Amino acid sequence: MVDQWYWLKYRDAARKQKKCPPELPEYLLEVKQWYPPFFGCFLSILPDDILNYSAFITQFLSFFRLILIVLFGKLIGIEFSTSIFVAIMVYLTAPILIYYDNQINSRIFGSILLDILILFFFGYFEYELSYMLLPIVLLTILLILTHKMSHQLYVFLLIGLSVFYTSLIPIFIYIFANIIAFLFFNYKNYLKHHIEIVKFWHRNRYKLGSHQFYESNIYGKKDFVHVNRVHGNGLKSVIKKLSLIIGMLPFTIFVIFSFELNFFGLVFFMTMLFILLTSFVDKFLCLGSGNLYTYNLVTIISFYVIYTDIYFADFTNQILLLIISVMTAVSIFKFYKGLKNKSRDKDFEDAIDFLKNSDLDRVMVIPFQLPDEVTYKTSKKVFWGGHGYGFLWLEPYFPVMNVKIEKAMKDWNLGAIFLKKDYWREFFEKVNMNLFHVAFENEKYIILKVKNWKNGEKIPQWAIKKYSDIFGRLNV
Repeated sequence: MVDQWYWLKYRDAARKQKKCPPELPEYLLEVKQWYPPFFGCFLSILPDDILNYSAFITQFLSFFRLILIVLFGKLIGIEFSTSIFVAIMVYLTAPILIYYDNQINSRIFGSILLDILILFFFGYFEYELSYMLLPIVLLTILLILTHKMSHQLYVFLLIGLSVFYTSLIPIFIYIFANIIAFLFFNYKNYLKHHIEIVKFWHRNRYKLGSHQFYESNIYGKKDFVHVNRVHGNGLKSVIKKLSLIIGMLPFTIFVIFSFELNFFGLVFFMTMLFILLTSFVDKFLCLGSGNLYTYNLVTIISFYVIYTDIYFADFTNQILLLIISVMTAVSIFKFYKGLKNKSRDKDFEDAIDFLKNSDLDRVMVIPFQLPDEVTYKTSKKVFWGGHGYGFLWLEPYFPVMNVKIEKAMKDWNLGAIFLKKDYWREFFEKVNMNLFHVAFENEKYIILKVKNWKNGEKIPQWAIKKYSDIFGRLNV
């Protein structure tokens, strides 16, 4: 649920400041909010009454993707058939959607735009509908201003379409859309942020999913590999990534066995290739965890099933469908069980209530899965970033902590530590406890206040130098 808290914070700030993107000074390790702004702007115009039903918004947007699937079948003249039924069931039972469509996030918005773009390119290439080009340009602009991973996949698909149809039109459209975005929508800054995050994850690609302290150069345990680490654990990583790709969308197997090279077969092939590249090829690992692109693959498979009109009565296909149905049921159970395990944490709520009503501020939150929720619910400044521009500030501390806690506290004038105790039990041995006194403690959480701390802004000189183009010679 990390993304949801950020977007809710973003929305509230945008409405209050009456601008998008807003300033979010609560994130100490972010310089500017240069995440693609369209989704945040969309949220900012929604009334509070609607936002109270955030789960409904997500489900509504997800339902819209399903409508696109049914509408596509209708537009190409296919009446309700087994193919359309299977396509609908593929969408409704896709484990990746059950896993991801339970929170407000920009991925679903980017995926809707990508779905429509794919359908418009289908109309252009297969039906020679040249009037599709204008909406394609407009939607391309929206896409690059909405979601980075959908944008990256889109570029890869454009290359495939250009080669398959021996046409430079897709490439020219993308270039033209970028020019418009640069001239009228300040895309220069959003592209700058996009490049920064790709470079950051290229440098840290083998630390994705690492334990922040047990895999640290300073606090690490010898030969420790966190269960959530994505890359760099040999054969175990390969097996885990393959199981995630298949587990998040088992119907992929059926399409592979029944593959036919048509427009949607090409899009499926290019998407699968991109998933594999971003999962297993070193230079592509920085473009995001490959298994998450199965989110985009769901509707692509549904379009493919309808357009190809597969003969499902075939005995082999029926056996394959039965096997895949069992795999899907198992995956749904595992993902749903994982969601159910995220039950209400009374200890966390008590710690949040204390922090909200205290004079503590500039808080280091451990682990880094919690700062977004902490700052949203308390309005306190947190030692975190990872959304906007500023990854050079974040890098010494994330994905792994390679600076001593005491130095980080001093450099940024942090006033407190909010610790989930079972994440790093060695904290009390590794950190100088003479610097703190206990402000709050329960079974799961402890809040430590820095002794003799005085609230005040502070950015260390090394951090200012990293972004001298923004800060100039500022001396804080």
